[in-house]
Amino acid sequence: MSDNSIDRDLLVKFISGKATVQERVTVLDWIELSESNSRVFSEMKNLWVLEGIKNIEKEDYAHNIKRGFLRKVIGYAAAIALLVTSITAGVYLYNEKNAIAVAQQQPVTFKYVVNTGVKGVVDLPDGSKVWLNSSSYIICPQKFSDEAREIEIEGEGYFEVVSNKNWPMLIKTSKKHTVKVTGTTFNLSSYSNDNKLIVTLISGEISLINDNKKSEIKLSPKQEIVIVDEKETQLLKNPNINNKTAWKEGLLLFDNTAMVDVVKRMERWYGVNFKIKDSLIYDYRFTAKFRSESITQVLEILRLSSNIKYKIDSTTITLAKR
Repeated sequence: MSDNSIDRDLLVKFISGKATVQERVTVLDWIELSESNSRVFSEMKNLWVLEGIKNIEKEDYAHNIKRGFLRKVIGYAAAIALLVTSITAGVYLYNEKNAIAVAQQQPVTFKYVVNTGVKGVVDLPDGSKVWLNSSSYIICPQKFSDEAREIEIEGEGYFEVVSNKNWPMLIKTSKKHTVKVTGTTFNLSSYSNDNKLIVTLISGEISLINDNKKSEIKLSPKQEIVIVDEKETQLLKNPNINNKTAWKEGLLLFDNTAMVDVVKRMERWYGVNFKIKDSLIYDYRFTAKFRSESITQVLEILRLSSNIKYKIDSTTITLAKR
């Protein structure tokens, strides 16, 4: 694919949220080819937001360029530029405020989504980085407020937060807890379909705040806190950091892992659904490490290492005792 071999109508479909999954992948691949492509995409996106245009035609776009209007758009770029410098396959960017919100000077918020089976990296407005695991997303403003750097997360993320003790980052989760960060590296797992909130501190300082009680628990490096069912708290020392962050390196790692957690992680990793015919299977534990193996290969290892058989029907996998 050459730098300019893309239909502008396809870019418009992507920006307006009307593109199919395959079309979105095509656009993302094209953006990554060059800085020039990325700049063209940003200019079109900015034009869309500023003018509130709902259906840009190719002729209108060319006419705007001839009138020099695009130069006006570029002049506003410093104020409304998209704050994503790393767009990877599988990370989809959605603008949650339309042009009316911009005109009313309301904050513009973006949602960065990573689908099942892929990983993504997001650059936040302050220069911090977040690696997102499968089936995760972050909601983030285009620009942080002067008081705090506030974001929301669903799923799992590995954070490298720019240090600033006077400008905390507040990460809201679905578990009625907020992580307060002033500059640190840590892993946070908070899936809505999981009963656990897990925060593993690698370096720096963080606090976990109970949104209801307003109580605060501070963590030291190489500590991990686990909140079970939003009420039971476990504080662990010297967790296995490599195991906790193996997903970031593309590894699906199980270390004497309970089968209920094995099933959830495989569903997110491969985009499948499991049916368990015998509840005794949940008493099993599984130890293995995978990088690029198919779901069938993983299930074969599971079958050989335990008293379990499986059946695959499209994206549904049934597990039963042998």
